[in-house]
Amino acid sequence: MSTLTSDAASEYFQEVYGRMFPVDENIPFLFPADDAELRRLKLQHLSLKLVFGSNYFGPARSVLLEVPSGRRKHVLDLFTADGTWCVRSISSINESTNRVREMAAEFPHVDFTSVDIVPLVPHPRRANILGYEVYDVYNGIAEVNDTFDLIHLRYSMSKIRKLPSLIRELHRVLRPGGLFLYGEYENEVFDDSTDDHNASGTAPYLVHASRLSREAFDRQGVHAYAFKDVPRLLDSGCALWSSEMQRKGFIDIIRDEKIIPAGQWPQAAHLREAGLITQYVWCEMWKSLRPLFINHGMSSAEANELINGAITELMNHGPRRLYAKYHVLYAFKPM
Repeated sequence: MSTLTSDAASEYFQEVYGRMFPVDENIPFLFPADDAELRRLKLQHLSLKLVFGSNYFGPARSVLLEVPSGRRKHVLDLFTADGTWCVRSISSINESTNRVREMAAEFPHVDFTSVDIVPLVPHPRRANILGYEVYDVYNGIAEVNDTFDLIHLRYSMSKIRKLPSLIRELHRVLRPGGLFLYGEYENEVFDDSTDDHNASGTAPYLVHASRLSREAFDRQGVHAYAFKDVPRLLDSGCALWSSEMQRKGFIDIIRDEKIIPAGQWPQAAHLREAGLITQYVWCEMWKSLRPLFINHGMSSAEANELINGAITELMNHGPRRLYAKYHVLYAFKPM
């Protein structure tokens, strides 16, 4: 495994249908790695923060409290992308007029390490951000056993194929008693305006695009239903842990599901703001997936029709109350 320098980053990307993608064939060909995708990820983070009201959930704060011994706690932000979670959290789209909260500033007694598989953007430095590392995570996490007090992982579905191996690695580098935070979108669209929340009759382009994207993910060996697979893999009864004699799997697994609105239909002000942002994020997401659709057999014209139809359903929503489900969980490594 090797860590890339910023100067070498340009050697690791290629242009495909007008967007930049990693050259490494071990990385699934799903989302681009360019400026447009970077902005989408930042706004996606902002929408999630509005929904959750924080950068974290569960017992993260208590886990990161200072200890009498003075030992510095250590956090791993895996698949960090633009680094928004560990470096900063934006309280409004207009950064210049609103307060910027930083995880590293909120927990000055905690050291942070960010790791990804592609060098998406240079990351700001702080005294307690030990490094931004880029290497082939699919071959293992370059840390010794029992290193981290907390590991934060989200959007793993689009990053790696070998999900069971990744879970084993997370368990290895997490300290006994350490906390694992995980979040993943369910790759489906729902409509709150229908009795059963099924959107197939009210947003056919969005539903069709979601189905095609899941099929494309499956063909690349990606866990399109990672939000279901991860809880199963964490369970100590899973065959993944059959060779372990102690500290099998994870314990105290707590799951939750959040509604992420697309559009300003919710009554709560913070959810209306999140919905407005998500509306834009989804439009950009479907544009980002155009190369994926073409790469999996659609003509350019067919891909454009599908994407334009999905965007029209998002922007001209009428009575539709569209939303997605974002699944989160936290779990502990046994002591």
